[in-house]
Amino acid sequence: MRRKLAFLLLLLLLSSCATNQETKSNPQWQYFYDMGMASYMAKNYSEAIAYFFKASQISPTEPKVWNALGLAYMEVREYEKAEKAFLRALQVDKKYTEARLNLGIMYYRQGNYEKAVSILKEAAEDEAYPQRYMVFYYIAKNYQALGNLDEYKRYLSRAVDYYPMFVNAQLELAQIYESEKNYEDAKKIYQNLINNGLEDPNLELSLARIEYELGNYAKAENHIKRVLEAKQRDPLVTSRAYDLLNLVLIAEKTGKVKDHIKEVETSSPDEVRIGEQREIKVTYRETQRDQKQEDIKEPEPVSDQTEKDQKTQVDKNTTTPSYKIQLGAFSSLDSANAWKSKLENKLNLKGLVIVERSGVYRVLYGDFRDRREAANELRRLKGMRIEGFIVQE
Repeated sequence: MRRKLAFLLLLLLLSSCATNQETKSNPQWQYFYDMGMASYMAKNYSEAIAYFFKASQISPTEPKVWNALGLAYMEVREYEKAEKAFLRALQVDKKYTEARLNLGIMYYRQGNYEKAVSILKEAAEDEAYPQRYMVFYYIAKNYQALGNLDEYKRYLSRAVDYYPMFVNAQLELAQIYESEKNYEDAKKIYQNLINNGLEDPNLELSLARIEYELGNYAKAENHIKRVLEAKQRDPLVTSRAYDLLNLVLIAEKTGKVKDHIKEVETSSPDEVRIGEQREIKVTYRETQRDQKQEDIKEPEPVSDQTEKDQKTQVDKNTTTPSYKIQLGAFSSLDSANAWKSKLENKLNLKGLVIVERSGVYRVLYGDFRDRREAANELRRLKGMRIEGFIVQE
């Protein structure tokens, strides 16, 4: 009896192993998965769900199939089915962080922010996940929705530190700095994106706005000039550039803040207000008339100064910016030190430093005088298969 029972158990085990082996070796699930991905990318979610569902029936132990099915359900707002699919992927493979990230994103879309933060923080613990910057970004978005602006800002900073070319996070962080009137840090973000080769008239326009707020009107005009000379720009950007140009010209004609203070000291408050309003209205009409004449012709330089003249105008209160290359970002000092030691010992890199910000330890290399020098060194490092980003400190 015992021998017969043991034989039946062995037969059942072999049958189960054969079934699993057959599922894994069956290429049909891969075909349905690939077809589903093609439909998903084409935004034909109905067809994508059908293909992913067939793949899940053929290979129920493949986590990426369940993850893809969850994504398709999420796009059609079938959130209960999406949640089951993501949880099934995690049931198959507890370390499948991508499904955990997508589950957190789904809770965020539902407005279940507390639950989303909890799930996403679990995903953030996976040091091996290459898209941790995206995890930090969605943690930040949930804190934004909860009204916790300090944590929103902190996790945006972490996302940026882990991936300096993550444009969405960079722009949101810059907007926070602008709202806090922290124009210098906002300026660094826009400049870093341009330093790393991102050509976008919106970035030049943002820098022009920052320089205007800082009172650097010549620099603001120079950035506006680049916007108007850009080959690819939409009419809205052009309109905003002209609007900002009007403000810059008005600011230049109305004089410095000290002049206004002197006027207040020598005139009554009402007289000063009336005089200022009249001057601004007349100036604005003049700039509008000039703008209409400019529209007939090709855009002319917005400043009479030559580029050489502008370079000689150095603000005595500012220091020369330092360009460095970020070669890594880590959540622990030990990991950062280990990477720094590896670069020093195996690749003989000198001048490496570790800079901590918001709990992120960044490994920075070099101290370059200008962006061109940093870009040349970055190309040399990439030839050695070392990836990095130019940052302005």
